[in-house]
Amino acid sequence: MSGRARLTVNGKTISATRGETLIEAGLSGGIVIPQDCCTGQCGTCRVDMLSGGIDPAGTEEDGTCLACQARLEGDAEIRFDPQPIAMKTGGLVAEVNELGGEIVEIVIEVTKPVPYLPGQYVKVAFGGFPERDYSPTLRLDGVREINQLILHIRRLDDGVVSSALGRGIVPGKKVKVRGPFGNAFLRQGEGRLVLVSTGTGFAPIWSIAVAARLGQPHRPVHIIASARDPRNLYMRPAIDWLAKHGVANAVLAASGANPLPPARHGRAIAFLPPLGREDTVYACGAPEMVDEIKRIAREAGAKCHADPFLPSGGELPVTKRIARFFGLGKPKTSPVHAQLESLAETLGRPKS
Repeated sequence: MSGRARLTVNGKTISATRGETLIEAGLSGGIVIPQDCCTGQCGTCRVDMLSGGIDPAGTEEDGTCLACQARLEGDAEIRFDPQPIAMKTGGLVAEVNELGGEIVEIVIEVTKPVPYLPGQYVKVAFGGFPERDYSPTLRLDGVREINQLILHIRRLDDGVVSSALGRGIVPGKKVKVRGPFGNAFLRQGEGRLVLVSTGTGFAPIWSIAVAARLGQPHRPVHIIASARDPRNLYMRPAIDWLAKHGVANAVLAASGANPLPPARHGRAIAFLPPLGREDTVYACGAPEMVDEIKRIAREAGAKCHADPFLPSGGELPVTKRIARFFGLGKPKTSPVHAQLESLAETLGRPKS
C-alpha cells in the first residue's frame, strides 16, 4: 500500500503515508498518541475510530483500536482522551507498611510529582531491582500527599522484587519512576460506575472510586473487591470510607475460603450486578476476570475500561525508541525512531 492520506487526530488534520500504524502516522505530523509497549499488550494507545480507512489489525473493541497495531488505509479520523505526558523522576522509599496477608503498602516520596489520572500505572525501579508496573493509589483512609506515590504490592516468595519488600527494599531506598501510562483511567461522564477488582487490582479501582466520589458525586458507584485468599482482603478500611461517602453497594469477596463477614464467599464475577447501556465498568486485576467482565459488558452494551495485571514474566519492556523521545534511554535505530528524533528537534525536546 502506498500513497498519502489525511488523518485527523483530536480535530487536527495531518498528511501521512498509507500503511503506517496510527502511531507512526501521528508522529509524521507532529502528534504523539499516548503509548507504552507498542506491541499491543498494554492498551495505552487505544483510540476511538470515528471514521474512514483504518485496518484495526484485530484490535477493534467497541469502535476503538490500538494505534500501535492499526494501520492507515485511507482518510480517517480518530480521537483519544487527553492525558498527562509521560515523565521521569526519582525518589526514596519513605514507608513500608503491612496491610494484611501478603499485601504491602509502599510509600515513595518523589522529587517531582507524577501527574497521573486515577487508574493509570507507572513504571518503578527500586535501586538494584528490575523495573515493574504499579498503579499509584491512595492510603486506605483516602488521602495522599502531592509528593507521594502509594503502591499496593502483593509479596510473593519467589518474586524478584516483591520478596525484597521490607528487606532489600526499605525506607531510604532510591527509586526511579516513569509514567504515567495506561488507558483504564476515570473519565467524566454520567450513569453508574461499576468497579471490579481482584487482588491488588484494587489499587487503581480505589483511586478511581475516591476520585469519582469527590469529583463526580452524582454518579452511583457499585464496587466489588475480591481476593482468592481471604487474608488478602486488605481493603476493608477503604470500603468503610466509601460507605461513609455515600456508596451503598460494596461487596468484599474471597473465592478460596470463607472470609469473615461482611465479606462473602465467591468469585468477583458472581456479584456483578445486571449491566445496561448507561453503565461504565472498570475492571482491574487477574486477566481471566478482566476478560470475562469485558465480555459481559460488551454483551450488555456498557462501556468498559480494563487493566489486566500480567505477571512480571509477561510484562514487556517499553520500546526504546519511544523512551528516547521522552528522554528515558538510548533507542535502537528504526523508522519510528527517526520520526521521533525529527519530532524531538521540532519541539525542542532534549535528547539523551
